[in-house]
Amino acid sequence: MSKNLRMIVDNLHDTATLTATSEALAVENTQRTGRAYPWRSTDLAEQVITATLPTPNFIDALVLYRHNLSSTSTVRLELLNAGEVVYDTGAVTVSGLIPLGDFRFGVDPWGATLTRDLPIKQAPFWFPATAITGYRLTFNDPDNLDGVMEVGRIITGQVVSPQFNASYGVELEWKEAAEHIRSEGGSLRTLGGGIARRLSFNLDFMDARGRATLTRAFLRGGKGRDIYVSLYPEAGGLEEAEHAFVGRREGNYGHQHNFYANWRSSYTLVEV
Repeated sequence: MSKNLRMIVDNLHDTATLTATSEALAVENTQRTGRAYPWRSTDLAEQVITATLPTPNFIDALVLYRHNLSSTSTVRLELLNAGEVVYDTGAVTVSGLIPLGDFRFGVDPWGATLTRDLPIKQAPFWFPATAITGYRLTFNDPDNLDGVMEVGRIITGQVVSPQFNASYGVELEWKEAAEHIRSEGGSLRTLGGGIARRLSFNLDFMDARGRATLTRAFLRGGKGRDIYVSLYPEAGGLEEAEHAFVGRREGNYGHQHNFYANWRSSYTLVEV
């Protein structure tokens, strides 16, 4: 799999039948867009989420999105086909610690991660395309200070990736919903809150096959479909995490046939 821009447009997790070891909040919340209700365990005992797809399918990515897992936690992903394990990551850490050379003594708390300042934590798994009927996630996080484990959204499916990467000029904007209001006395008040990302990029070099692939992907669910985008997959750290999120198309889909055997297209995604 190339390290070009990757998108998951068709989230197979939303169609799966789910079970979980414990559910203070339902595991089916991982199939919903809203931020208010994640899956939440009842305690910090080992937790297992099992998903069964309605029909066999191929996947090459899975993302844990909006989780609260600590820097010492581990997650194990097992891909299943007719009950047999066909791919196993083993127990891996998903929240990378700040390297010693970057750690600021007296500023960063012990156990701090590179992405701790981002409002949403995520953990992507990339692997060879594999035929499956389901998958199993095993969570261990006995040091979680929240006393429970949470995952807001799980995304899995086949990656859509362009032959040539996004062109220079990518724009990422953190849009704050807060509004400044001046009082009668001249004081500045800030009302509201919340923050979400807006990502704009161009694909300037697409052949007919690449254009057709994106056309099928983007028109399948319209503007209302959730899309997971990762602009710098496998880069690690803040660079990858800041440019990866679940969003929706802001505008219409289109493309331009700008010279022989080449098409270009522009995209803007807004975070859900």
